[in-house]
Amino acid sequence: MIVSVWAAVGLAGVIALVAAARRIGRYRSAAWLVVLGLVVLTLEEPALTFWLAFSGRQGDRDGMAGSVTAMARAHVLDAGVYGVAAAVLLGWIAMTAFKRGRPWARRVLTWGLVVVAVTEVATTMSVFSRGLPLPGAAGAAGRTGFGWQPLAVGLLAWAAGLWLARSERSTQPAAAVTSLAGAP
Repeated sequence: MIVSVWAAVGLAGVIALVAAARRIGRYRSAAWLVVLGLVVLTLEEPALTFWLAFSGRQGDRDGMAGSVTAMARAHVLDAGVYGVAAAVLLGWIAMTAFKRGRPWARRVLTWGLVVVAVTEVATTMSVFSRGLPLPGAAGAAGRTGFGWQPLAVGLLAWAAGLWLARSERSTQPAAAVTSLAGAP
C-alpha cells in the first residue's frame, strides 16, 4: 500500500511538472522531472540496497547482515553507496548544465537513463519480476503485484524530463545570404 501511494505521489509530481513547464520554463521543469525520477529510482534501488546490506533479519525480512559473508556484505554496501553517489552526480548535472540547455548534459542524462532502464528491464525479466506476470522469481511481494510502480514512475519522470528538454527544430526557413560584410 505504501509503495502504491509513494508511486501515486510521484506520478502527481510528474503531471504537475509537465503542466507547469510553460509557466516555470521548459528546461527548469525538465530538470526537476529528471531529479524526481532520480530520487524515486535511488530510493527504490541503491538506497534500498544499502539499507538491506546494513540491516539484519530483525530490521528487514530481506536484510542481509548476518545472512551473507562479510565480503559479500561489503560489496553490497559499496554498490549502494556508488549508486547513490552516481544519482547525486546526475542530479547535479540536471540542475546545472541540463537546466541551462547544454547538449552534453542531455546526452549524459540520456545515457544514464538507458543504463538504468536496461538494468531494470533485465533484472525484472530474469531475476525478480517485481509483481509483473513475467518469468523470474516473484516472491511473496510478486503475488500481490508489488514493486513495479515506483520504478515505472521514476523511469517515466526521467524520460519525460528528457523529452521536455528536446531540441526544437526551427520552423522558419534559413535566410539567404545576399551579401558579405566587408566584401570589396
